[in-house]
Amino acid sequence: MKKIFTLLFAAGMFTVASAQSRGFDHGKQESVYAFNGKQSAIRDINRSYDYKIAAVRQNRWMNRWEKSRQISQLERQRDAEIARVQFRFERDNHGFGDHGYTDNRKHRW
Repeated sequence: MKKIFTLLFAAGMFTVASAQSRGFDHGKQESVYAFNGKQSAIRDINRSYDYKIAAVRQNRWMNRWEKSRQISQLERQRDAEIARVQFRFERDNHGFGDHGYTDNRKHRW
């Protein structure tokens, strides 16, 4: 009887200890991964658009007005892509407890 009680107690302690250790780090790792992925995507967008803007500035065949117009258009495109990436990562991080609502003011009774 004493051996059975000791075995059940040890199995219960093992179950409790393993359940607590998994849940603690899981959310933290996901948020760090999302932050790093977001920063990496934004860095790639900035790098590609910096290259495009530099190519426009170095183009000898465009006049000053065309260059400024093209650079403004590229900067607007860059801002739109960065906003799209930020929205995607914001949406992915709102998975628990929000029931899909991004703005609670819209869902008042």
